[in-house]
Amino acid sequence: MTNENIKILVVDDDPDYTDLIADILGDEYTLFITSTGANAIQVFKEETPDLILLDINMPEMNGYDVCKAIKELDPGDNAAIVFVSGVNSVDERIESYEAGGDDYIAKPFKVNEFKKKISATARFQESKKALTSKEVHARSVAFESMKEASQYGQVLQFFKASFRCSDIFALSNEVFSFLTQLELRACLQIRTPTETLTLRPQSNQCSPIEIELFDVLKKSGRLYTFSHRMMVNDTHVSILIKNMPIDNEIEMGRLRDILAVIIEGFEARVMDLERKEAINHIIQGLTTTISIIRGQFKEHQRRNVTIMDNLVFEMGSSLHILDLTEQQEQFFMTLVQKSMIELVNVCDSGNEIETEIDKITSTIKPLLE
Repeated sequence: MTNENIKILVVDDDPDYTDLIADILGDEYTLFITSTGANAIQVFKEETPDLILLDINMPEMNGYDVCKAIKELDPGDNAAIVFVSGVNSVDERIESYEAGGDDYIAKPFKVNEFKKKISATARFQESKKALTSKEVHARSVAFESMKEASQYGQVLQFFKASFRCSDIFALSNEVFSFLTQLELRACLQIRTPTETLTLRPQSNQCSPIEIELFDVLKKSGRLYTFSHRMMVNDTHVSILIKNMPIDNEIEMGRLRDILAVIIEGFEARVMDLERKEAINHIIQGLTTTISIIRGQFKEHQRRNVTIMDNLVFEMGSSLHILDLTEQQEQFFMTLVQKSMIELVNVCDSGNEIETEIDKITSTIKPLLE
């Protein structure tokens, strides 16, 4: 801050004094001069000076009351008030301090000493404003850092919640919940091989123009901004943000980064749910097939055993007609029994295949729960 940028308000009802101050300080500082306390307060409201040279004894409103009024208007203590008085007593100095004054100059004064004191006060104001500016900047940086950390914490919570979702509608609600935390209004589209869903919060349908925007912009890149809206795309999902903070560059950049991450996670979870559903269909089909095979196999077993039993019975009943020897009869009966044993072994092999299929099904099912 240069001296020309330092604004000084001179408040005194003595025109000779104010002319003197204008001659001493007018070339180095921006001056505002008034003769009454009421005008001084009004000028302070309009111009917010850095330094006020304030007389004590003035008509209508004295310097102490003016100082107190200005201090109420300046809770940040941005302006320094220097009392300038023809009375140089301890009591006036104490009362000036109690009213909120920052310094006291007694009249008459030496010009060089006066200028040095004003210059020192101006430098103090410069350093105080610089510190205030740094403090405001530090607070702003700290606030933005805390906000950013909070938002990325919300991203992690979203991913955790998304893994608990068992279907697309539950996942969509988690997306909307996350965007609401970011104070973003949105709708989304999910494109699967079997259907396309365009949703607002609470699983409500999008408007026709929103559906058209998805169709037009779904292949326009990961992030497509138009006005205060943004389309966020991946292969099978898109999110239409309706209120991006385009006037806040820092917030806009942070949200772009977050949304780029969220859309990838959203896409991955949709694909996981699709794969899970496909595998469930396969297992259901496999289970149905196994049940049919099991029933048919048991029916075949039953029919084969019945046929073999009937064959043995008929052979036993008919061997005497063939007039065979006992040895020949024994040969035929042994042959039939051997065939029955082989048939039983074939049935047992079929049971082993069925058991292996059941093991596969039992292994896959827990992975889908």
